[in-house]
Amino acid sequence: MSMLKERFRRLILLTAALVLCLTGIQASVSLSAAKAEEEMEIVPSYPYTTVTKDKVNLRASRSVRSELLRKIPSGAEITVSAVSGSWAKVTYGRYNGYVMTDYIVLKKVGKVKVTPTPTPVPTLSPEEDAGGYQVLQKGSSGREVRALQEALIELGYLTGTADGVFGEATEKAVIVFQQKNNYPATGLMDANIQAFLYADKPRDAKGNATKINTLSPSAGVTMTKGKKGQAVGELQARLKELGYYSGIVTNIYDVATQSAVKAFQKKSGLKADGIAGAETQKALADAAAPAANAEVTPAATETPAPTPSPTPELPKDTVKLNSTGSDAKIVQTRLKELGYYRGNLDGKFGANSVNALKAFQRAHGLKDDGIAGKETAAVLFSGAALPNGTTPTPAPGQATVQTPVPATAVPISWDSLRLNDQGTDVKQLQEALVQLGYMSGKPDGKYGAKTVNAVKTFQKNNNLTADGVAGEKTLKLLFSGTAKAASTAAPTAKATATPAPKATATPVPGTLREGDKGTEVQSMQEKLIGLGYLTGKADGVFGRQTLEAVIAFQKASRLTADGVAGSKTLAALSKSAPTASAASQTVTVTPAPTAAAVISRPSASKVLYANWYTTVKAVARQYPYATVYDYQTGISWQVHIFSLGAHADYEPLTANDTSKMLKVFGGNTWNARPVWVIFADGSVYMGSTHSTPHGTQHITDNNFAGHSCLHFPRTQEQVTAIGPYATSHQDTIDKGWAATQQMK
Repeated sequence: MSMLKERFRRLILLTAALVLCLTGIQASVSLSAAKAEEEMEIVPSYPYTTVTKDKVNLRASRSVRSELLRKIPSGAEITVSAVSGSWAKVTYGRYNGYVMTDYIVLKKVGKVKVTPTPTPVPTLSPEEDAGGYQVLQKGSSGREVRALQEALIELGYLTGTADGVFGEATEKAVIVFQQKNNYPATGLMDANIQAFLYADKPRDAKGNATKINTLSPSAGVTMTKGKKGQAVGELQARLKELGYYSGIVTNIYDVATQSAVKAFQKKSGLKADGIAGAETQKALADAAAPAANAEVTPAATETPAPTPSPTPELPKDTVKLNSTGSDAKIVQTRLKELGYYRGNLDGKFGANSVNALKAFQRAHGLKDDGIAGKETAAVLFSGAALPNGTTPTPAPGQATVQTPVPATAVPISWDSLRLNDQGTDVKQLQEALVQLGYMSGKPDGKYGAKTVNAVKTFQKNNNLTADGVAGEKTLKLLFSGTAKAASTAAPTAKATATPAPKATATPVPGTLREGDKGTEVQSMQEKLIGLGYLTGKADGVFGRQTLEAVIAFQKASRLTADGVAGSKTLAALSKSAPTASAASQTVTVTPAPTAAAVISRPSASKVLYANWYTTVKAVARQYPYATVYDYQTGISWQVHIFSLGAHADYEPLTANDTSKMLKVFGGNTWNARPVWVIFADGSVYMGSTHSTPHGTQHITDNNFAGHSCLHFPRTQEQVTAIGPYATSHQDTIDKGWAATQQMK
């Protein structure tokens, strides 16, 4: 009996232990499940985008016995529209069905914790406003990169010249700069680092804190003595145009520039302090800006712009084809001042620079070898140097021997002119032919059959190939002063002229657009390069940079800025087209209502409406750092895109960026807002976003506890497959696009 009781007692103890064990396991499982649920990313509602954890079967219904629709690979992107038990209703591509939840990364649908509005960031001055800069990284190019390079050169982090292309050398220089100034060594220049570079006292390569003289590329920045940069060059060009500045364009705000500004200010009724602030720049940009008085009063001559002595302006060494550096730039600047050169002052003495120098040499009776040696330099930098198109007074007895030089401007680029071309260059050609007796009547700038015949006759009389095309050899001889006039030709020269070719002999140049290739594109690129709208080599491929250059030229020429080079655009390129520097001077100094808007506003004509999957996604993958611009307020903030699914997930880079975003939205909200997204390559796309932080967070010091979403255009089928959340953003994008179209 006692043995039976003992066994019974042991059985009770064993049962109790088993119950405790099972309870512990259950508690552990519950805790694990709770912990897993707690670690889930929280989303506001269905549908949401996620990925598969392993290979999984897509079924027609919630059963492993139902029809197998598709096998979904591991890591594939899917959209979850509902979860019930161990099954999730999903969309994979064009397939809709059900998968088991164990095989996918689930997210928790619930109320998202709203982060309180962070402490406002102190308001910065316009020049310090970080919203005035776009993210710069490897692959970026343009005015902003050139200013960055000039600043890095000044601080000793970069050598050579500023070419406006963010390559490996610039990236390495940026990294060293960041290390010296206690910034993360990312090689990326976001807005805040740029604001620090231009407005604060960064450490130079030797570790010394110093305020740089290189000006910020922001529009309307105040210019004072000692400052330098492209903005100063544009200012000098405008002052020169109005007659206040007589020196060469140096991009340095020196005493001569200061004196010119004072003279302009006095003439315009402004405070004559020699500081080019917003008011002075606005007055300069005005089409009605007063020109300098030809009859200079004593007051105005008290502090004239000093005449540079020949010694400091003369190049130290001989400048010739492929020369680079300051000497090459000095020669280019002088040639541009005299009207022989129209390209960029980049210190690279290429073919355009050589041709301009040759034209100068011919005009002054020098050997036209395109080499700026001592003899050429002595004339070029003397007061006796003649502006382009000026005919020197002939020596006694020469007038009866030499054929008169046509009193028209010499074509600088020597581009070939042919049937159906039109513009200023054609008109100059015709004027020369008229003066030499090969044409009669009034030049109309249209290269028709009459002009073809005249060119052929001129070519025959001057022992050139008589093809009716005014190529480089024909043009150079025509404007050389040694060309034979029609009166020296055989009496029957005109009578036996080759009949005019049919209109189909030379094809009319067609419309050029992005994606086109060939010699016509190359010819257009050469003209854009010569005018300063395009950098690099004319490769005959109409790519993104060429598109942007065409748009910039169209805007400067007051044409429809659609990036398509039609007959009007091509004709304008052949005329006395505005240079990029002149166009930039007009645009950048015009103030907008607020400093932030003037600095950061991109052109509406540059904004593209492109599909997320086929276009924008690839751009975002290549340039994950971007600027979000709210076109309604003119406020922008910079972001890092870290996930590319059905849309883009991003985080504001800094607390300053978060503050700006929340200022636009008025706090945290899921309501979509249309925006323009500017990537580091300069491309701008229509999109929409919200301001509520949720889910994954990588940047922990930006006052934004999570990430936000960027949506871009998608097809109706794609939007419908994702659900109502995507539909609301697509509607916002379309409304924003309509508003953007009205701004063009």
